[in-house]
Amino acid sequence: MANRPMGYGYTAETARNIDAKYDLESEKEALDWITAVLETGNTSEEKDLAKTLVGVKGPDDVQTALKDGVILVHVMNILSPSCIGKCHPASANKFKHMENIANFLKEAEDYGCARGDLFQSVFLQDGQNMAAVVGGIHALGRKAQVNGFKGPALGPKESQANPREFSEEQLLSGRVHGI
Repeated sequence: MANRPMGYGYTAETARNIDAKYDLESEKEALDWITAVLETGNTSEEKDLAKTLVGVKGPDDVQTALKDGVILVHVMNILSPSCIGKCHPASANKFKHMENIANFLKEAEDYGCARGDLFQSVFLQDGQNMAAVVGGIHALGRKAQVNGFKGPALGPKESQANPREFSEEQLLSGRVHGI
């Protein structure tokens, strides 16, 4: 993670609370899903990227594997072909990596993910809140199922709205007598 000075007081308490939310099982599910999606890709680069996730475990490893945004851009391009035109390579500078992550987040939101379910670029780039990053990947996996992605699924199916219409007579008959 980033070399940040140790926090004290409220800052340290907040950091501990964020770290406590990290779940290794959710991480494994998210990484397995990313690997499976990359393996459905058409290029050998995507299949090679899938191999780089083997043995990744823990927030530090996940941050190291995803912080350049290359894997995330490729996953998004598989889910929604050619939605992100330019992917800066892993050898690019930190600002280009942030651009990759920002492009991924923008396209994930356009894909249908709620902004509140995603994460901020700095959470991944600096490793500040890796639980939110894993949660954002889960949100994308749920939305992929809803959008008809035929590849691997992640998590439970997202709920759909089920509006109901009742006539005035039905509404009145449902009332408790005397109220």
